[in-house]
Amino acid sequence: MINFPFSGSVDIFMKRMMQRNLSSLFFNIVVFNGIIALYSLASSVFIPSGVNALFTSYLIWIFSGITAFLAVIFILWKIITRRMAFALEKEFEPFRLSDFAFILLPMTPVSQYILSNQDSVTMQGTVILFAVFIILSIVCGIIIPVCLSKIASKRIVMTASIAFLTMIFNMASLSSMNAWSIKGSFGIQIAVMGLIIIICFIIRFIPVKIAILAMTVFFAVNAVTAAMSDDSEKSTQSKSVEVKKFKVTSVLEGKTIKHKNDILFIVFEAYVDNETLKYYGYDNTEQLKFLEDNGFNVYNGIYSIGAPTEQSLSKLFNIDRDVSRHKRYLAGNTAVHALLSAQGYKTHGVFDNNWNLRGLPMNQLKYDYTFPSSTGVMDSEVLIRAIFKGEFSDAVSFEGIDYNSYLEQKKKVIGKIIKEPAFMYSHSSYPGHSPSGKGMTLQEQPKKMSEYLSKIEKANDEMRLDVEEIIKNNPDAIVIFAGDHGPFMTKTGYGVSNNNDGYKPEDIDRYDIQDRFGVFLAIRWPEKNSAAKYDIKILQDVFPAVLSYLYEDDSLFDTIRIKRMTASNQRTLGVYVEDGIIHGGKDDGQKLFLMEEDVSSNNPK
Repeated sequence: MINFPFSGSVDIFMKRMMQRNLSSLFFNIVVFNGIIALYSLASSVFIPSGVNALFTSYLIWIFSGITAFLAVIFILWKIITRRMAFALEKEFEPFRLSDFAFILLPMTPVSQYILSNQDSVTMQGTVILFAVFIILSIVCGIIIPVCLSKIASKRIVMTASIAFLTMIFNMASLSSMNAWSIKGSFGIQIAVMGLIIIICFIIRFIPVKIAILAMTVFFAVNAVTAAMSDDSEKSTQSKSVEVKKFKVTSVLEGKTIKHKNDILFIVFEAYVDNETLKYYGYDNTEQLKFLEDNGFNVYNGIYSIGAPTEQSLSKLFNIDRDVSRHKRYLAGNTAVHALLSAQGYKTHGVFDNNWNLRGLPMNQLKYDYTFPSSTGVMDSEVLIRAIFKGEFSDAVSFEGIDYNSYLEQKKKVIGKIIKEPAFMYSHSSYPGHSPSGKGMTLQEQPKKMSEYLSKIEKANDEMRLDVEEIIKNNPDAIVIFAGDHGPFMTKTGYGVSNNNDGYKPEDIDRYDIQDRFGVFLAIRWPEKNSAAKYDIKILQDVFPAVLSYLYEDDSLFDTIRIKRMTASNQRTLGVYVEDGIIHGGKDDGQKLFLMEEDVSSNNPK
């Protein structure tokens, strides 16, 4: 047997190298999990509450727990092997041009969102959007990994960073696919994140040229698909934007208006009749008395034939039961707006949020004046918040507008800031409604109901401010205070129509229908006796009555009013209302509203 004089030294060297490699590998795994835990902590603190914030709050516990566990194992292993020394012997790994190609992964979903919304985002907004997310991706996905490369592999840290960003930026698409609101399904989310991590590892550790080619092709295909989808949607919109010949337009063609009173149509989101509120356990009698004392006629037992907002107001503004719902009708593309504009009215859209204007091409915003401004900047901000929140929900559009600025703008229009007659459609987000999408659970219902009733007070305060300004500066205006639909507070709210809760038509009662179609309505007429002239039974009767007054033709009301039968009855599982009578459900054949003074105030079912 031949003995090499240095064989012992070689064995020791090999063992040390193996221990060093194992030590480095173990430490890189600890850092990988630690990076995700730190990014999750930062995200849960800084991004707006929503799907992403809740998801990352769960990730903190999982990945910080894994990091702590692995760190303890690492230390114990060091103690057992008697290799406690740990020197930062690595050099900083430099920036490489190829590193920047990896931000294509998180930027792929972002580019899809931006390119799919080009009709409502300005060029400046597009530049801002790309800049925000490119800079964030470079800082978190490249600069931080390079800075940490002294203690851990740049590839490992970059993989963790890019995977995390890709998951967060892609969450909005995931939420849209699964109809998530506020929270998602953690099982699905963690499975998708695991898949993204695997893909990032594969891409980061295959040959660079192949990886760059694969990411570039993936990014380009998705970008082109998003752009083509946007063009297709624009084409569809351009065809659908053709104005329908509404009956009211034909009837009033060639006729001249006799009165030019300002028309103030002020909507409070999901504000309902007092009978419904009493059922919820809230008595609104004091507010109704205030309105009556100030010249308003409060109409009891009013319902909308459509719900929610787009269904209800599309039919109202066009005085057409069969008109398809579309947000452009909320932006001034309606028969009523066109008729009044032709008679010299200046139209105003005044909103306390961006929802009414969001997502519409600039050429479909038809108001003479809007608040917030229809410059497209707001849509950029909405899109940024939506991506960070991880959901393209209506709630995102209800943020970002200063409420006091909205009140001030509404006050200006009410106070006649221009000499021409004004038609104002104002929409407040108070009191609001239960979550849309999949609705709410029965366990969530008491909390949602409590929140809704507390916001009734906020809506009442806003209404009182409006009344004070009207009485002071515009007493001759036709003023309509209305809800647009019900708040979806009974049972599981919007969830009933998803067929996921086991409800059947026979489970739907009077208050379930009121809760979806019932609305509040109060009108202040310039001449008090006008209230008795028009038999207003549904929300969509409002403008037939208003136009009859303006044209001094009482016969117009019956000529142009529409059938009083609810449409889109999937919200009540096919149970519908016609002329105030319920068809189907528990209360088949009975009145929708009892309209009695001693209406029961039992808690919702």
